[in-house]
Amino acid sequence: MTAMNGSGGLGARRILRLLGCAAALAALAAMTMTSVASARRAPKPVSRTYVALGDSLAFGYSQQAFNENLATGENPSGFENGYPNQYLADTNAVSPKPYQLVNYGCPGETTGSLIGDNPTFIKELNEKAKKYISEPITGEAPCAYHYADGLPLHNEYGAGESQLEATLKTIKTEKEAGKPVKIISLDIGANDELHEVAKATKEAEAEIEAKVGAIVTPQAEKEVEEKVDAIAAGEVEAFVIEQVIPKAFEESGGVKPTFEEDIAKDAAVYGAEHASELHLLGIQDALKYVAAHLKELNEEGHKIGLELAGKYAAEHGAELKKEGEELGLSLIKAALPAEFEQITTNVVGILNAVKMGGFKGKMIFEAAYDPYGRVGIINKEHKELEPGFNLAAAELAGLEQGTFAANGKLKAVCYSDAELVFNSALSVTEKANPSEYSPAELALIEKEEGQLDAWTNMANFTPFEYAPGHVLNYGESVKVGPETLSADGPDIHATKAGYEQMGKQMESTCSF
Repeated sequence: MTAMNGSGGLGARRILRLLGCAAALAALAAMTMTSVASARRAPKPVSRTYVALGDSLAFGYSQQAFNENLATGENPSGFENGYPNQYLADTNAVSPKPYQLVNYGCPGETTGSLIGDNPTFIKELNEKAKKYISEPITGEAPCAYHYADGLPLHNEYGAGESQLEATLKTIKTEKEAGKPVKIISLDIGANDELHEVAKATKEAEAEIEAKVGAIVTPQAEKEVEEKVDAIAAGEVEAFVIEQVIPKAFEESGGVKPTFEEDIAKDAAVYGAEHASELHLLGIQDALKYVAAHLKELNEEGHKIGLELAGKYAAEHGAELKKEGEELGLSLIKAALPAEFEQITTNVVGILNAVKMGGFKGKMIFEAAYDPYGRVGIINKEHKELEPGFNLAAAELAGLEQGTFAANGKLKAVCYSDAELVFNSALSVTEKANPSEYSPAELALIEKEEGQLDAWTNMANFTPFEYAPGHVLNYGESVKVGPETLSADGPDIHATKAGYEQMGKQMESTCSF
């Protein structure tokens, strides 16, 4: 037992020493493994640059995000959900050389404002692209969101510069910094189209208002004229009475009611005997009154006209709405071909400039979806909100792709068309009666309705409380000081899920 205990004692001390060594080794191994793991997890240094150009879609804008960031002065960190962020993440997940994102997107940007209004620069662009374009490249003041409204961007341009001018500088500076620009994406043109839509809408509204005005104006004028005539008639009557009072007094001795009866009798006789003179006097009194009360009469006539117009519109609202929409759509369709040509011309100028500026990487054009397609929640009739816009967007896409293919420097541009993902019912011709759709067509329509509901803010019913107790619901807006605040929906911009879809589609179409 003693030997066993002795042996047991020696063994225990040895074991304790071994355990101590093992613990030390384990600690050392843990430190080593932690160091190795840390080395593995340490991000690789950025060695390439991805530049995103475009409008609010590149920026990652939505009305809800804008409303939620109102208190922060619209800090750009609140708009990090755009498709460039998704594309960057997807690219860095597979690229051995990590990219940094330079996002020059500007909400509200057009093809012209992306180019800017530097006449020397525009002249150079036209010289470089003249053999590829049929019309001159045009420009306008850059990024009103930043320069006019004072709102911050993800990445600032140089003072007074446009996105394109800033990009050409970035191509040079990032190359010198060892982080060359290897990807440039561009989405632009939607706001050019929306300007035409707004213009056509305004023209259609003006024409409908003119039509209603032409209908109610004669009645308003008649009512004002009747008022003036009544006043002038009163003046003439007073004049006649004044003329016959002496005679009536002589006849009646001023005794009532005979006196009043004689005045009426003598006035009738006087009126008949001096009809021409009194008619002329009435005209003179009317003109005199009008001259003295012209402003008042104009205001009264305008007020009567508005009241009559409101009544007419209430009685013929559906008819006027349909006529206005048809007129607006016809104006839009008439204007879009020329607008498409200008958009394509400017896009060619932009992409050519980038190539001429030394860019040798992958160029992606991200075409927009049609938010005015079949939105399910707010349209139960399986119709496009703006009939024909799906086909118009497809027409522009075809024009752009054909132009790129014909341009030697732009043949390699990768064309990513978000409409193909968002607007699933592109191939379905709209029918007057929803029951006429085949099961296959109806399936495509319902798919598009679900996608536009989920991926755009056209059906965003989230209330926006812009001040305690002050809430804007769907479709409402309010003017607060110089600013007009709008509800979260309807809004043409993508939701976070929609931007993810755009990024993923761009990655699948234009991956390396």
